[in-house]
Amino acid sequence: MPSPLSTVAGKPLSRVGLGTAAFGKGGNADDLADATLRRALDLGINWIDTDAVFGFGGAERLIGRTLAELPVDDRPFIAIAAGYDWDGRSRRVTPQLAMQPRRLRQQIERSLARLGIEAADLVKLNLDASSDALFEDAWSTLLDLKQSGLVRAVGLIAPDSARLERAERIGACDAVYVELSLVDRRIGDSELLWRRMPTSTIIAYRTLGGGELVSPSGPIDAPNKLALGPLRQLLQTIATRRHAMPSAVAAAWSLTWLGIAGIAVGAQCPEHIAAVASAPEVELSVRDLSDIANLLPTLGPERGPLHPRRFAKAA
Repeated sequence: MPSPLSTVAGKPLSRVGLGTAAFGKGGNADDLADATLRRALDLGINWIDTDAVFGFGGAERLIGRTLAELPVDDRPFIAIAAGYDWDGRSRRVTPQLAMQPRRLRQQIERSLARLGIEAADLVKLNLDASSDALFEDAWSTLLDLKQSGLVRAVGLIAPDSARLERAERIGACDAVYVELSLVDRRIGDSELLWRRMPTSTIIAYRTLGGGELVSPSGPIDAPNKLALGPLRQLLQTIATRRHAMPSAVAAAWSLTWLGIAGIAVGAQCPEHIAAVASAPEVELSVRDLSDIANLLPTLGPERGPLHPRRFAKAA
């Protein structure tokens, strides 16, 4: 069972959480997603990461149906997201930035209704460059919702250090999501992981590079897609050494980084989540980390530090 990380909203969380970007597609895929969610809970994973834009609300509705069948005490921690919305009359349009206070409250209320819960354990705010002018108002809105009890904890997705400091001047940030994988290590070049002992719990997402690290036919694009064969082969070699699956090795590498408390890992089937759930127990050796660090520069343009422990010493 995954070992616990520091608490969020008073709840100790497993170091691996289930990401649900692949949920909400309808038909037989929903049965597979439900089985994946139940398998994750059986494995001791006690938090689910979702977003209203996944399946245009479909992922949340599916999670809600599963939650309704579970005893209240057995229900997992639910992390939702706000900041993007779509025209309810069409599920074919691209979600648009919607950070006005009224729109944020509406997004969260609709998410809660789809999930069938009264309050969100964590709401994380989506950010992009165009959201800067609305940032303080949006963050203040989330803090107000936390004060009212509709939200138990609040967080930010992919902020830079300046944006996090702006948020903390208004009110505490409980969790920070950062993108970190073997193919995208740029967060190591920022100050977020080492600027101070953080009060926020830092969670990494896309730790499997959108699936391309372990599946050559994965549906989501990844940097240097055509050059990943040697890295996948090395992950298999290390997995054999560690008696683990390649996806668990890739996830364990992200967990090795200074400041990373947990990872949200997407899964399309029960076998996927079962393969990666053991990541917190995978102990990567000096040789393993050095082999990876030596290979990464051959894959293409530089995308951040190569070795998590050398990064930690430098920090």
